[in-house]
Amino acid sequence: MVHYLLAVAAAAAAVAIPPAAPTVSIAKDVDLPMVALGTGSGQKGAVANATALWLGPDCNGVAIDTSIVYKDETEIREGLARVGVARGDVFLETKLVTRSDGYEGDASVAAEVADNLDQLGVSYVDLTLIHFPGTAGANRDAWAALEAALAANETRSIGVSNFSPDQLAELKKTATIWPPAVNQLELSVSYHDDAALEYNKNEGIVVQAYSPLCGGFNGSSCTAHDGKNVLTVPEVIATASKYDVSAARVGLKWIVQQGFPLATATWDLDYMNEDLDLWSFTLADDDMALLSSVYTP
Repeated sequence: MVHYLLAVAAAAAAVAIPPAAPTVSIAKDVDLPMVALGTGSGQKGAVANATALWLGPDCNGVAIDTSIVYKDETEIREGLARVGVARGDVFLETKLVTRSDGYEGDASVAAEVADNLDQLGVSYVDLTLIHFPGTAGANRDAWAALEAALAANETRSIGVSNFSPDQLAELKKTATIWPPAVNQLELSVSYHDDAALEYNKNEGIVVQAYSPLCGGFNGSSCTAHDGKNVLTVPEVIATASKYDVSAARVGLKWIVQQGFPLATATWDLDYMNEDLDLWSFTLADDDMALLSSVYTP
């Protein structure tokens, strides 16, 4: 607690606190904040403190993005307890895995739902995703389990992550609830699958960006596509100089200005407030086009 208070006091004087991020509707009566704190960047020991800073008095963060894969639910629970935030004032997003990742059938995915809630210390979350696509059968069973969780009020909305257009089309054949509220995809100046973005748009699925700066403490999947850390891209650096903002704000602004919400990881209060301060400037159309041209498939 002492370290948390010292961090707050030191950083509060340095950066003005921007307002909370706007939201986007993802399901009936469910609005996803445009900027979420992602906790899956290999810094498990820092998650409790980061959660407390993000939701604390010197930052207007609201949404937390985690996964059963990250194994940091108890740290998030600790961070929530530190600041005493009301459950209705935080947006909790989590992700579960299919039997293809070691679970058998939708009954076990249902057990994941219960375990996830127990470790987070809450009775429901706001958004639950299938973290990775598995076989068609595994996806079908996992989606059925999420549909059941939605009916049981254990989650307010359900979606997927890393699903390709073909995998979505296959899942749609057996889904009772459609479309998924969200498909969380890798999306940054350094990597974007425009065909997949268009497919999700046409299906009515909100795409939420992960790895929005194509870098991080644990590396980034962007490198699989020859993507470069967005902060080092010359076009991003030049645009940041033009608008007198940081390269990180330019990279994130390029995403949210297209209407995509994002999840990004940081453990520093100054950077958290920068990540939320994306609506005090607007990139001109030619600058948006320049940044969009950085990645070529």
